Amino acid sequence: MQKGFEDTNDVVSITQPRIYFGMETNDTVVTNSKDKKEFDYPILDSTYAENAENSYDGKAGLSLNFIDRIILAIKERDLKLAFSGNVTSESKILTNRNIIKRAQTVMPYLMYDEEPYLVITEEGKLVWVLDAYTISNDYPYSQKTTIRETSTSKLELNYIRNSVKVLIDSYDGTISFYITDRTDPIAMAYFNIYPDLFADLEEKIPADISEHFIYPTYLYNIQADIITRYHNIQPDVLYRSNDIWEIATYNTGKVMTKTGTDIMPYYTMTKLVNEENPKLGLVLPYTPQGRQNLIAYLVGSYDNSGNSQLTIYKYQADSNILGPMQLDTQIGQDEIVTKELETLNVNGIKVTKNMTIVPINNMLLYVESIYTQYINEQDALPTLKKVIVASRK
Repeated sequence: MQKGFEDTNDVVSITQPRIYFGMETNDTVVTNSKDKKEFDYPILDSTYAENAENSYDGKAGLSLNFIDRIILAIKERDLKLAFSGNVTSESKILTNRNIIKRAQTVMPYLMYDEEPYLVITEEGKLVWVLDAYTISNDYPYSQKTTIRETSTSKLELNYIRNSVKVLIDSYDGTISFYITDRTDPIAMAYFNIYPDLFADLEEKIPADISEHFIYPTYLYNIQADIITRYHNIQPDVLYRSNDIWEIATYNTGKVMTKTGTDIMPYYTMTKLVNEENPKLGLVLPYTPQGRQNLIAYLVGSYDNSGNSQLTIYKYQADSNILGPMQLDTQIGQDEIVTKELETLNVNGIKVTKNMTIVPINNMLLYVESIYTQYINEQDALPTLKKVIVASRK
């Protein structure tokens, strides 16, 4: 595992770093064209300006004759595919290289996450992990919610499960569908309809991939919102609506407000109660409705076997654990910290803050990061200036 930048660490070995299928690979490309090789990377230790070159030898791509290239050129609206002298019958034409669109073409009945991520296998290959969801608006006795399907449209549903993982090789585009939840009736119906599409139920996702799964933010946001009301399933409590939570808020700027801004879910290393080793979790804190003290936090993670876990850690109602807004107020009342922060209040400078709460065993670690950014340089990245750490058992 790569733990640092020193040469003494075991370096992550990538045998095939080239990405032909990904998120930004939206154009059709021609490989192995006549008398041309692909630019790979500059050779830095060369005396002269030299570049390494590469020829694609993956399984993907179409080797077409002239007539077929004409048909493809019309479809792609690119006549160079047919009439360029560099494209021959030996060339390989790679199409449909966007991995989400590629999965949608193969299986259009699933909803796909917009944030796939790369995993390095033990063989040194780069493989995309794409979360897929089964959804419905007709599941009986389920609470409906509205989600944003695209930037301009919304979708109402009352059933969503992350029951399918899609693995896509970044070099040759090989795609594999795995059902990870056999109790999902919709996923199992698709499995029975398309038995040749999905991997056999007994075939497990390779461990060198599954051990790197991360909880998807898209699904987590939906669950986190529903849990504000349905964390307590006692009928009388639900009827009276007297145990409602709110997503914790926080002041993101130097000007204090009463309501603040909702904290967004964030990934952090967590070491929870009764767990031996820390692991990557998606975390979100809650406060009781109309109050600012911390009442619970939600952790989405995966165990070592690649199974998802969604866990609520709840405090007693009278525990009075500081919430983010309350801690921010205390920080603002500290004279030493206040003097340090005043040095950042310069004309033309925008000060922003971010707080994360890291659960470690029975302790909470509050980390407030403070950034500055020139107001006239909105495209510039914020600069980290201060980090304030506090803890609470």
